[in-house]
Amino acid sequence: MKKSDHNINTGEIIEKLTWKLKLNNSELERAIGRPGSSLYKFIRSSSIQTSILIDLCYAMKYNIFQEIANMLPSDFAKTDIDAASKQAEKQAYENRIANLEEENKILKAQLEIVMKLKG
Repeated sequence: MKKSDHNINTGEIIEKLTWKLKLNNSELERAIGRPGSSLYKFIRSSSIQTSILIDLCYAMKYNIFQEIANMLPSDFAKTDIDAASKQAEKQAYENRIANLEEENKILKAQLEIVMKLKG
């Protein structure tokens, strides 16, 4: 099977993370329900099945997918599941600010009238 020219070596990522997080290989293997020496095979392989990677994320309590995403070129589009709700919230704040600014203008004008009547 031909490897992609753009392959990100997940084995290296897993190996670096086990060292960085000081994780025990046999404990990780038990946590993901894999037989002994399977982690060694994952580390030696340049690619891994997504389901195994997800299991490792949970066992390590670390988002390996984010680690991979950070290795992609910075000009790649990034999606945000909450983008629509964030945009709606931003628009609501902007509308509220505009309404308050308008109300402020009216109140300033009314204050100016009151001050002229008193003076």
